[in-house]
Amino acid sequence: MRRIGIGFATVLAAAGLLGAAPGAASSASPAAGRESVVWVRFTDRGTLESAGAAERQRAARRQVSARSLERRERRGGVAGPLAGDLPVEPRYLQALAERGFAVRAVSRWLNAASVTVSAERRAELARLPFVAGLEPVARYRRADLDPQPVAGARAARGPRPAGAAGAAGAARAAGAAANAALPGEPAFYAYSHAQDRLIEADLLHARGLSGRGVLVVFLDSGFRETHAVFDALDVLARRDFVFGDSVVVDEPGQDLYDQDAHGTATLSVLAGYAPGFFVGTAYGAQVALGKTEYLGGELPVEMDYWQMGAEWADSLGADVISSSLGYSVFDDPDASYEYADMNGHITAITRAAAEAARRGITVVTAQGNDGNKPWHYLIAPADAESVVAVGAVDSLGLIAAFSAFGPTADGRVKPDVCGMGSRTAAAPAGNDTSLVRMSGTSLSTPGVAGLVALLLEEHPGWGPFEVLEALRSTATRADAPLAQYGYGLARGELAVEWLPSTLDSEAAGGPGALVVVGPNPMAGADRLLLRFRLGPAGGAAAVGVFDVRGRHVRELYRGELPGGGGRVLEWDGTDTAGRRLSGGVYFVRFEAPGVRHHGRVVVFP
Repeated sequence: MRRIGIGFATVLAAAGLLGAAPGAASSASPAAGRESVVWVRFTDRGTLESAGAAERQRAARRQVSARSLERRERRGGVAGPLAGDLPVEPRYLQALAERGFAVRAVSRWLNAASVTVSAERRAELARLPFVAGLEPVARYRRADLDPQPVAGARAARGPRPAGAAGAAGAARAAGAAANAALPGEPAFYAYSHAQDRLIEADLLHARGLSGRGVLVVFLDSGFRETHAVFDALDVLARRDFVFGDSVVVDEPGQDLYDQDAHGTATLSVLAGYAPGFFVGTAYGAQVALGKTEYLGGELPVEMDYWQMGAEWADSLGADVISSSLGYSVFDDPDASYEYADMNGHITAITRAAAEAARRGITVVTAQGNDGNKPWHYLIAPADAESVVAVGAVDSLGLIAAFSAFGPTADGRVKPDVCGMGSRTAAAPAGNDTSLVRMSGTSLSTPGVAGLVALLLEEHPGWGPFEVLEALRSTATRADAPLAQYGYGLARGELAVEWLPSTLDSEAAGGPGALVVVGPNPMAGADRLLLRFRLGPAGGAAAVGVFDVRGRHVRELYRGELPGGGGRVLEWDGTDTAGRRLSGGVYFVRFEAPGVRHHGRVVVFP
C-alpha cells in the first residue's frame, strides 16, 4: 500500500509549497463523490480486428521506428511489430469524448485510455459495449531524501564534446589533466569512486567500456543539465509528459521549486562526467529525458505519464529505461494495492514494464524505500518478472535499512541486485558546481542501469533476460538470495564474462536438426511449435527444456525415431509439474546419436 523511490516531498510540504498541478484531476476518493482516474480497457482494436494481416502489419509499423524494430529483433527476438503496437480504435475515443468522459492519455500497449470519471458515472462507463473493464490509476508517493553537501567540492567547466563519442574521447584527454588518472583509477572518479567501485563499473571502464552506442531513457521528475558534470552529456530527446512539451527543466509559474532535482540527481549517477571530480557509471551513453512526475501532490497522473514515457522510449529505440519511481497507493483507499497484488501481473505500470522488456528494452527500477516502515515490501513495477529491481547498500556492501523487502507476492526473489544507495554522491539542486550525498534506492537504480549499459555495449545482442541472468548469476549472494539483498551486490566484471548457457557447445555434427518455429518470444497462452528430425540411420532421441543454469525443467519427447523420421511438438511454457515457468531465457535441447542441437526461447509472463 506504499510507495516509491526518493524525493523532497516532505520538505516541500513542510514549507507549504505543495499544491495541485494546473488542470490536474482531483485526487479525492470516488466514495466522496469526486472525480477519479481509471484506465478504460477496450474489448478489441476496432476495425483492425477484421483487417487482413498485411493491413494490420502496416498499421502497426506506422507506430514504430526503424531503430525500435531493429532493437526488438536483436534483443527481444521479435521480428516486426507486435499486436500491442496497433493503434487504439479512434471511434472508441470519440465515443468517450461525446459522452463527456475526459480522455487524459492513450496507450497502444494496453489498448486502453486513461479517463477522468465521477463515482456516479463509473457504472455507465463500464457498461459501454466496447469497454472490457476499468482499473483505478494508482497515485504516487515519494519517500524521504536526505541530501548532505560534499564539503569543498567544485568542478571546473571545460569544452563540451559533441556526442557520446566526444565524451569518450574527452575522458582520455581530461584524465591527463586530472593528475594523469585513467578510467579505472581512483583519482579518475574522486567523489564517485566508492559507488562505481562497489559494482565494479570502474573495472569495466578500465577495459574501455563507457556505454558508447547505448541509449538510456530516464523517466523521472525533470532534469537540469547546466551542472558541470553534464558538460559532455549527449541528449537525444526530451519530453515533458506532465505539461505536454519538450522542456524538462523547471519552468517558473508552472513547476514547483526544485521539481527537477530528483531527476538531475539520478541522471548524474549514470551519465555525469567530470574526470578527477565525479564520473557516472555509463558516462559515454546517450540519454533521453522524460519528465513523468509532478511534485504538487499525490496525484494519479504519474502512472499515466510513466506508461506514455515507456512507449516513447520504445519509439526512440531505447536500450535501457532507468526509472527511480514506483506505485502502490490509490486515491481510493479501498482500492489500494495490497502485498498480494505485487505478483508481476496486476498493476498497469508492471504490465507496461513487461511490455517494454518484451520489445527488448532492459527496464531498471527502484525496489522502494520502505524497508524500515510498516509497509516494507517492494513497489510496482519492481514486481515485474522481466525488470531489474534494485535494492540499496552502503559503501561497505551492507544493506540499507530503508531498502524494501522482497519477495514478490508469488514468491519470486526481488530485488534482483543491489547497488550503492546510501550516501551516494550526486548533482544537487541549487547550484551547478558542488555535489551532495543522497540516500535511497533511487540512487542505486541509475548506478545499476549504467552497469547494464556497459554490459550491452560489450554484448549488443543481449536482451533483458540475458542481462537479468548475468547480473543475478554473478552477484554476491547468487547461491543464497535473501529478502532484502535479493541475489546480492551487482558485480560488473563477473557479469560481463557471464555465458548465456552451458548448453552452447554441440557434439560433433550429425544427421539431425531442431527447428524452433515460434512464437518466440512466447507469452501468456502461447504454445511454442518445435520440429525435429533424424537422418537415415534413425535411433533414440530426446527433447527437453533447460533453464540458463542448465537445470532440466521439462521433458517434451523421449523415444525411438525411424530413419528419416521426424516429429512436431508443442510446448505451453509449463514445467514437469504443469506450472507456468517464470519469465526468462530457456533452451530447448534435441539429443540423438551424433546430434546435440538447441534453440533459445524467451518466455514472458
